[in-house]
Amino acid sequence: MSNRPTTIKDIAKALRISISTVSKALNDHPNIGATTKERVLALAKKLDYTPNKTAIQFKQQKTFTLGIIIPTLLDHFYTIAVNGFEKIASEAKYNVLIGQNQESLQREQELVSVMHSNRIDGLLIAISKETDNIDHLRKLERSGIPVVFFARKPVNESFSCVSSDVYHAATDAVSLFTAKGHHRIAFINGPSHWATSRDRFLGYRDGLLQHKIAIDQQLIEESDLSTPNNYQAIRRLMQLSSPPTAILLFKDYLMLDVMSCLRKEFPEQYPHIELIGYGALPLFSHFEKPPLASLKEQPFEIGEQAGALLLEMIQHPDQTFRPQLISLPCKLHHF
Repeated sequence: MSNRPTTIKDIAKALRISISTVSKALNDHPNIGATTKERVLALAKKLDYTPNKTAIQFKQQKTFTLGIIIPTLLDHFYTIAVNGFEKIASEAKYNVLIGQNQESLQREQELVSVMHSNRIDGLLIAISKETDNIDHLRKLERSGIPVVFFARKPVNESFSCVSSDVYHAATDAVSLFTAKGHHRIAFINGPSHWATSRDRFLGYRDGLLQHKIAIDQQLIEESDLSTPNNYQAIRRLMQLSSPPTAILLFKDYLMLDVMSCLRKEFPEQYPHIELIGYGALPLFSHFEKPPLASLKEQPFEIGEQAGALLLEMIQHPDQTFRPQLISLPCKLHHF
């Protein structure tokens, strides 16, 4: 007996129908009757037919592979977002290539080049903290490969992005602080060239204005999210003549550094300072002094929706898509 794999031609010959009819039946084409479909599928199963993926890719000019680039899998948010993205890709019969830029622009550019060489059909990306130039992504898009951002996007760039509604989350955080009696409310933000940093700041600013609290520029810090930078930011705030009593933070990982610095260097003030970050890290529930709250995001759903948007762009290459900005709500999470 031959070990040659079964082909569409073999099925067509056995059933005495055309190759195109078999192909349409296997692809659930609406013009093929139910009886014919059943006969084709039954014989395909009996003969252990497996589609020739290479032939399909050549015919459709697709590799059925998507790329996703994230800062690091060590970040809980991105790990869960990748799971959501893989779910939607798997349902559409796509494979996924995962790359970590490790917060390096150079590494990100290398990953984009490698994925381009591997002929991915589309890319989902959360840019590195160093990425203030996206020529490598524009080049990818010009070559016909759609790009969707998630969580992080450069300011004033015309690309689709799926992220958290960090603006309203920030106003909610400020409202909670004021309800607790705080008026010296500081903010440690992320890199200013990210749209998500801008939106967090606007939410913080408008939250203060809604509660008739004057904006004090001394209470606003920016960090590149590295531990040394985070420590420097909290030191500057705590060394003010009138330091803050509450601090909104760009994300929970930054809050870990802030709590560590306060505990070591400002032990007397630490018990009286309340904190809110983004991410709702479960580990905070085990702390003796947990933060006041955290803004819980929806990373799995963000990965899903970004994946669905990317697939829509891939499946309709001749259609012009206006950039879509999709924001999923956050909820205040108390530990």
